Amino acid sequence: NQSRPPLVLASTFRSKTGNDEGSTRRVHHHRASTTSSPMLSSLNALEVSHSLSSSSRSFREASSEAKSASNNDSTQQHHVYEPSISAQSLQQMISFRRTVSNFLHHPPTSLPVEGGIQCQQILSNAIRRAVECASTAPNHKMSEPTTFHRILSPSAASERLLDISYEVTYQRLLLNKLSGVEACRNEAMRKREKWSKIPAFIVATVGGMEDQYNEEEEQSPYAELPLNAPHTIQQLEDYASSCASIQNLLLSLHSEGIASKWATGTIIRTHALRNLIGCKKDDMVVGLIMFGWTKQVPRMPRRRRVLEGDVLKDVNI
Repeated sequence: NQSRPPLVLASTFRSKTGNDEGSTRRVHHHRASTTSSPMLSSLNALEVSHSLSSSSRSFREASSEAKSASNNDSTQQHHVYEPSISAQSLQQMISFRRTVSNFLHHPPTSLPVEGGIQCQQILSNAIRRAVECASTAPNHKMSEPTTFHRILSPSAASERLLDISYEVTYQRLLLNKLSGVEACRNEAMRKREKWSKIPAFIVATVGGMEDQYNEEEEQSPYAELPLNAPHTIQQLEDYASSCASIQNLLLSLHSEGIASKWATGTIIRTHALRNLIGCKKDDMVVGLIMFGWTKQVPRMPRRRRVLEGDVLKDVNI
């Protein structure tokens, strides 16, 4: 399993400026304030010696310098554009985020809680910062369609969520006749116990959608409602914006060493969950996000598609 922290900053980098010896600049990590983010001091998250604006050169400048150097002297070393340290750090952080299924209520020993601050308070504050980042996602006509519903554990709300998880799992297994009644109960209880170890949840909803249920049809609160997808262009754009918001949320939490999982199972399409968070009829639940700490970050999965020529294609006319 991956042993390095979620964000790894290179301690040194060489400046390719034509200097024969090559100059080395060092990035110094300093402890973050425990009042603004208690966990950042142990994560060294995104701390660099120069800001992006002052340390990076534009592609135009780099290309112009390289062209000038090649014209003046073919043997002269060229200036090579490289992303700034802060840009590389951000790219590395995004690349290292993984979906985690097994959570801890407390940080592992390598990430100590400082100043006696309770873990629930750390998570609550981290969620607030994450939602601030999430709200910056692009949204057409400034609709700001996404709402985040926070559930901290243990609480009455988290206990109710665990009960909903149990009932939804039990009824789904019975309906599909995957096993006997007792086996279904055991599996549902296993899932409830697993979810009880998750220290916090967020339910993300997007408003202005089609009505998500028909009031005339009576259903079990734990039965899966029919999917009522976005119908109009505005609804589709708002749903896309909500998904972008969730990615911002996950990355913000990851930058503070908090693992996460974005779930979209049956539970998000039930009356029981909708009633728990107080959904309006035209609110669509986009996902249930679970998060907390983890002992180990999963390895990078093997990609089924290659980057060049498959994921990334040049358009040639």
